[in-house]
Amino acid sequence: MSLLNNLMAHPLDEGYAVAARTRPKQDKPARTRHRAMLVAATLVLGFLLAVAASQNYRSAPEAEKQRKELITRINQADTRLSTMRTRQAQLADEVRRLQASGLSNTSSGAALQQQLDTLELQTGAIAVAGPGIKAVVDDAKDADKEGRLLDVDLQQLVNGLWTAGAEAISVNGHRLTSMTAIRGAGSAITVDYSSLNPPYTVLAIGDNATMPARFAQSSGGQWVQYLVSNFDVRMTITTEESLLVPADATIALRYAKVSGPR
Repeated sequence: MSLLNNLMAHPLDEGYAVAARTRPKQDKPARTRHRAMLVAATLVLGFLLAVAASQNYRSAPEAEKQRKELITRINQADTRLSTMRTRQAQLADEVRRLQASGLSNTSSGAALQQQLDTLELQTGAIAVAGPGIKAVVDDAKDADKEGRLLDVDLQQLVNGLWTAGAEAISVNGHRLTSMTAIRGAGSAITVDYSSLNPPYTVLAIGDNATMPARFAQSSGGQWVQYLVSNFDVRMTITTEESLLVPADATIALRYAKVSGPR
């Protein structure tokens, strides 16, 4: 009974009481200093954030002004470039007329002019008109990353048209030649380093009676049809009796050599 009475009288072991009495008391002034330092750091951080926000607010109008000025300069440069290309095309046409008038005086000159016409047609130096097909391709209606056309898709489409027998091709008014690059630049597709926006209108001059079927059987046509069936890419192809594919305004003479005896 004495053991039970002792347990009832002293339920907590004396060792716990001794440990509680010998525990060092916390330093209240140190705890207060830590709290004051935390408050000070918070105030300094808030002040710095307020200063940064104020500076951003004051500099926002200036940044927007610089952005608008840059856009204006880019648009002006694009306008000047278009004007210069138009002038270049006019001068090139004038040179060809003078050249043709000089070569038409003799039979050898006429044959040479015919050869020049063929070469200019093949290289894209002159505009071409005639029948063909018109293909208009666009991103999916609710385009995400999978439903957006890429540069490789446009490359496959163009290669399919060449395989189908196209004699001249343009994309959104840009003539394609052996020197033309179709590439991606971020989310845009560039042709000759000019950014294009969808939809992409592709004109191909050739036999419009056979080209549609040959294009559908080509690897490029099957590639685009796969995009239409699986990723909701939009495409329409129509046959046309009269199309105009412009000359490549970026063509320049790179080298020349003397033909025949000097």
